[in-house]
Amino acid sequence: MARLTYRSIGSSLGEWPAWIRALKTSSGVYAIRDRHTGRVLYVGSSGGRLYDTITRHFQQWHRTKNWWKGMYGAGHDPGLVYLRERCDVAVIVTAKGDHLTAEAQLISRLQPRDNLVEHPDGEEIPF
Repeated sequence: MARLTYRSIGSSLGEWPAWIRALKTSSGVYAIRDRHTGRVLYVGSSGGRLYDTITRHFQQWHRTKNWWKGMYGAGHDPGLVYLRERCDVAVIVTAKGDHLTAEAQLISRLQPRDNLVEHPDGEEIPF
């Protein structure tokens, strides 16, 4: 797997950097890292809308679907929002269809703080 290069994504008041905007129709995997501690917070992927998937992590939203009921407070909130000013992002663009394998490898390698690896009831995670 390619080496990760983390870059700034700017401030919440500013425009998204050109390198992020260029990912609108790309497939790939990304890692969000706390700029101050260097700890990887989250790893995710997208099969063709990488820009939308990454930027969603930095917008104010919260999941209310019943699937997540009871999971809050266990160290993982699926509606978690990160502050752009505190984070850097690394991206690896993949061929369409290769993003899930790359994501699994990156999660295994980086052990991100906020990834939910398995639903506590053994259910398949719906994404």
